[in-house]
Amino acid sequence: MIIAIASLKGGCSKTTTAIHLAAYLQKKAPTPLIDADKNRSALTWARPDKLSFKVVSETAAPKYIKDYTHIVIDTQARPSPKDFEELADGCDLLVLPTTPRALDLDALLGCQG
Repeated sequence: MIIAIASLKGGCSKTTTAIHLAAYLQKKAPTPLIDADKNRSALTWARPDKLSFKVVSETAAPKYIKDYTHIVIDTQARPSPKDFEELADGCDLLVLPTTPRALDLDALLGCQG
């Protein structure tokens, strides 16, 4: 299963959500987290070897994905509408975390356009 975490807004816990999902799935079957975000937060968190799963960059991902049952992708923030559509088509589950504030929900709903 390929799970992508995406958002049109920064600071909505996208990376934290991706890390928790990867940790859960790792208990079920081998699961890497692909850090496709420009700020590389997941890779930074993984450096002290404290995570129970492999974290790789988007560039290194092709080398690893064939060996895993599940894949979690921490995507780049603020994808374009076309990128968002391609992302939705390319995964089994698209998770869109958002904080429960009206303006944040407006930004999330704006991606339907």
